Amino acid sequence: MPVFLHRWGDGPPVILLHGWTMSGDIWQPVAARLEACSLAPDLPAHGQTSGYAPSVAGGVQMLGDLIRDEGLRDATLVGWSLGALIGWRYLATGGAGVARMVSVDMSPCPLPQPDWPYAMLGQDSDRPALAAERFKHHWPAASQAIAQGMFAAPDPALRPEIEARIRDNDAEAMACFWHDLTQADLRADIARLPVPLLALHGAKSRVYPPETGAWLAQTAPQGQSRIIAGTGHSPILEAPDAVAAAITAFMRG
Repeated sequence: MPVFLHRWGDGPPVILLHGWTMSGDIWQPVAARLEACSLAPDLPAHGQTSGYAPSVAGGVQMLGDLIRDEGLRDATLVGWSLGALIGWRYLATGGAGVARMVSVDMSPCPLPQPDWPYAMLGQDSDRPALAAERFKHHWPAASQAIAQGMFAAPDPALRPEIEARIRDNDAEAMACFWHDLTQADLRADIARLPVPLLALHGAKSRVYPPETGAWLAQTAPQGQSRIIAGTGHSPILEAPDAVAAAITAFMRG
C-alpha cells in the first residue's frame, strides 16, 4: 500500500506523525531544526497516502508498514494530536522499531468521562456525531472554525494557509476519521507504554487542557512533560524552535 513520505536531513531516524486534516509536510519547520533523518508520512486519507482506512487502526497499520519497509530501528516517534493517538496505539501493539515517543498536545481520551478532566475542551458525548454530519455537508465553514481553534492567537498569520490545507481534504474521509478518533480511550495503554514518553502541550491550547501533559507524565512508566509557552494546539507551527529543542534533548537524554 502506498505511503507518501516527506524526508529531511540525515542522522538518527525520527518519525513525525501529523494531526487531523494536515499532511506530512506540515512538519518542515521542526524537521529543519533537527539533526536527524526526519520521516513524515501523510496519514491515511490525508495528502497523497492511499489504501488505508481513515481510522486510528488504519494509521497504526500504515505506521507499521512504514517502519518495516524503511527498516527502522531505535526510532524516535513524534505524534501531534491525531498522530499521537496513532503512536500510542502502535506502541500498545508492540511498538517494533520505536525507542521513545514524543506526543504533542493530545489526550488519550478525547471525550469526557466520569472523573476525567483531560478531554477535548467544550465536548460532550453527543457533539462528535453532530460535528461529523456538519463536516460532511458544510466542510468549508467547518474548515474556518477548525483553523481558528488551532492557535493561541485569535488570528495568526498562518491561519489562511492552514484553512486552505484543511479545506482541501475530503469531507467524508475527515468525518470518518473524526468520529473514530473521538471514540478512542487509550488511558490503559498509556499506563503500559513500553518506551519513554515526553508529552508536550501548548500553554494556551484551546483544544486540550495543558494539564493533560502532567497526567501523561505521571501515568506512563517512563514519562515526563513540558509546557510550550505562548502556544495553542499547534506548537509545531507556533514555536518550532522550542519543539525541536525539546525533541533533541529527549533523544539525547
